[in-house]
Amino acid sequence: MYFNTEQIREIIHDAGDIGYLLMSFYVGIGSQTSPNLEDAHLAKMLNKSVKTIEKTRLALTKAGWFKRTTAIVHGEKHIMYAIGKDAVANPAMNFSAVIGVRKQTK
Repeated sequence: MYFNTEQIREIIHDAGDIGYLLMSFYVGIGSQTSPNLEDAHLAKMLNKSVKTIEKTRLALTKAGWFKRTTAIVHGEKHIMYAIGKDAVANPAMNFSAVIGVRKQTK
């Protein structure tokens, strides 16, 4: 997955330069088997405050660029991430949109 010039401009308009940086990390890290896209983890990686990452993630979510969904399956918490406007708008039609499931046991 990559962003074209128009999408990059839109992301920066919606969530600033940090928003684009965060989206790039979401795409890169999200392709891992068990990605950790939690605010605290990303804040440490990007040398930013957790509050800055949280605020930026919320701006991306509000603008339709990012969505985090959780579900409990057989007693395990699964976190699924949709990254990109098409994926967020219609994840059922784009299974590749949910690019990471992070399994957490209680």
